[in-house]
Amino acid sequence: MRLEDLTRYLQNNQKVALLAFVSAAAMTLLSMRILIEDWGFVFLAWNLFLAWIPLVFIKWVWEREVRKAAPFWLLAIYLTVWLLFFPNAPYIITDLKHLRGVPEHMIWYDALMIFTFSVAGFLTGLYSIRIVHRIITYRWNARLAWLVIMISMFASGFGVFLGRYGRWNSWDIVTQPGSLARGIFHSMQDPLAIKHTFSFSFVLMLLYFAFHIFAELKQNEATRRYS
Repeated sequence: MRLEDLTRYLQNNQKVALLAFVSAAAMTLLSMRILIEDWGFVFLAWNLFLAWIPLVFIKWVWEREVRKAAPFWLLAIYLTVWLLFFPNAPYIITDLKHLRGVPEHMIWYDALMIFTFSVAGFLTGLYSIRIVHRIITYRWNARLAWLVIMISMFASGFGVFLGRYGRWNSWDIVTQPGSLARGIFHSMQDPLAIKHTFSFSFVLMLLYFAFHIFAELKQNEATRRYS
């Protein structure tokens, strides 16, 4: 994609542009840390890249859906792929655990840096959920959309647990399906997994609800302003 095309796209997609700005700020903080200290947190760049995958993918799906509705089976595959990658967005918040090994003179800088990455990850995730919400409401109705969102949040909370404690990745469903299935089975019997899933999914749902209400209020305000 040429620079002119990218600029035009960001101008027409201001929400994506804002998320790109927050992500760029996070990457700037990481670059400065590498210059002044070491490469210890370079993995945050990869985690942020993974957080963007579900948003880029579902936005592509939405743009196709607006032009021409996909068959039900194909849309179901699209949403499943989105859900497999979605836990990568909120997963970044768990990187705060790495603060335990940070030198004292870097603790505040690293805390702010990881927080910025977490905000970028959460916002990209919340926006991708909102697009899923739109797709399902557009095709069916709002009640079904909220049901799918709630199930997705619960599955995502469990996915974050699998990623942090089981060290599983989204693509393991293709590369190691048997091992992943056994890992899921054992995790479902782990009290820590159950507590983590419920607490994390509750926070995700709460954040998305607030995000959704705020977006709806802004949209209604803009409609009244130009009506």
